[in-house]
Amino acid sequence: MAEYHTIADSRVERPQSMLRFSLAANVLLGLLVCFALFFYGSDSQELGHGLTRGAITSRVAPTISRSQMAPRSTSVQASKKGDRLMVTLECTEARPAGKIASRYTTVKNRKNTPDRMEMMKYNKFLRRHTLHREIKKSK
Repeated sequence: MAEYHTIADSRVERPQSMLRFSLAANVLLGLLVCFALFFYGSDSQELGHGLTRGAITSRVAPTISRSQMAPRSTSVQASKKGDRLMVTLECTEARPAGKIASRYTTVKNRKNTPDRMEMMKYNKFLRRHTLHREIKKSK
C-alpha cells in the first residue's frame, strides 16, 4: 500500500520502491559511518546544536632506520654491468622539417660500441621510421 504525504493540501503518492530505496540508502550510510568510526577512531569535538567534529588520527607504520635493517647481500653480477650506459636516441629528420623530434632511451655497451649509436626507429610525429642518432647528455 502506498504512503501518502500532504503538501499544501494536495496528496502526493510515494511508491513503495522509493521507500525501499531510501531505506537501503540509510542502511549504507550507517555502515559507512560505522566503518569510518572503526578505522579513524571516535574522538570527537562537540560543536553545539547536536553537531560533532570527528578527530581523524592517522595510523602510520613505525619507521625503521638503515642500521636496524638486515644488511644487503652484494651480487657478483653487479660489477659486470659497469660497461653499460644509458643513452638517448633522437630523430635526425624531424627538426629540419619543423616537427617535434621523437626520443628513445636505450642501453649500450661502451666496449662494443664506443662511437655514437644510430638506429631506425618510429617517429610518431612524422608517422614513419626515421634515423635516430645518439645525443650528448647535458648535465
